[in-house]
Amino acid sequence: MFDTPILLITFNRPDFTRRVLESVMEQQPRDLYVFQDGPRPSHPDDAARVAEVRQVVEELAGSTPTRLHTRYAPVNLGCGPGPADALTWFFGQVEQGIVVEDDAVPHPDFFLYAQELLERYAADSSVMAIGSMNVDRTRPNQESYYFSMMNRNLCAWATWRRAWQHFDLRLMDVSRGRLRRALRRYGCGLLEREYWCDRLDEVHRDGVGNSSWDMQFFMSIWLNHGKGVIPNVNLSSNIGTVVDATHPSAAGNLIDSVPTHPILPLTHPVDCGVQHEADRAFHFSYFEPSRANWSAARKVYFIINKRAKRLLGHQGSWRKRN
Repeated sequence: MFDTPILLITFNRPDFTRRVLESVMEQQPRDLYVFQDGPRPSHPDDAARVAEVRQVVEELAGSTPTRLHTRYAPVNLGCGPGPADALTWFFGQVEQGIVVEDDAVPHPDFFLYAQELLERYAADSSVMAIGSMNVDRTRPNQESYYFSMMNRNLCAWATWRRAWQHFDLRLMDVSRGRLRRALRRYGCGLLEREYWCDRLDEVHRDGVGNSSWDMQFFMSIWLNHGKGVIPNVNLSSNIGTVVDATHPSAAGNLIDSVPTHPILPLTHPVDCGVQHEADRAFHFSYFEPSRANWSAARKVYFIINKRAKRLLGHQGSWRKRN
């Protein structure tokens, strides 16, 4: 049996859950942890769909030698606090493990790739996450993977208790200045630093509408001088960005249903430094594509203008229109 514990985070999509869980159960995991958020009171169909998901879990995992551990939330926690609760529960019981969301179908190689790297970097506290998704247009090296600041999508991934212990859902003790200094160590430019500081403001205000946990985990990595692993081929396909998406605004983006490829056996990189150019390219292809080709002068003007408005409490255009 597959020895590394696996956590499945799910909610109300039985078809997605079945497809993802089938790929997980092919590995014959010794221990499977399943977290499910509770139904939303404002959505009458949720209760039935949540019940269907539990039936899928019991059907696919309940009748196998796998030890099934479940945490079913009685009320809806939301897209941010829910997964955060799931991960805290999971790493309260295991030292290291694999995490799969119900809209990420991993390539079969992903599981052994993650297991091998969890063991290889278990004692290296600078390595804080192992990713699966790769939508890079170029390869930063010729080995199986490279090291990143980890500004990536966490749909199927792996980490350790030692890394998750730095997680803070609200980050109230973190200032813009502290985050900006941390980002500067990764070679992030003005626009990148401003973008993530704005996200920090949203976390402070309302947890990005109570919908975010992954950005806070990214920030915990940067604040602790950490890094993550990115494979040089794509190892998980996101099936939830177009139909029945939790975040419909992501529909059609560059992570949608990207084909997966084999990666084993692994060739480990000699250079363990963060590949800043690959991180920068991802940032401007995923987070800020419209600003990718801005000139230095335009970037400086944009930042000065934003900071002046924030200082003065001004919103919108400087010129008032009748």
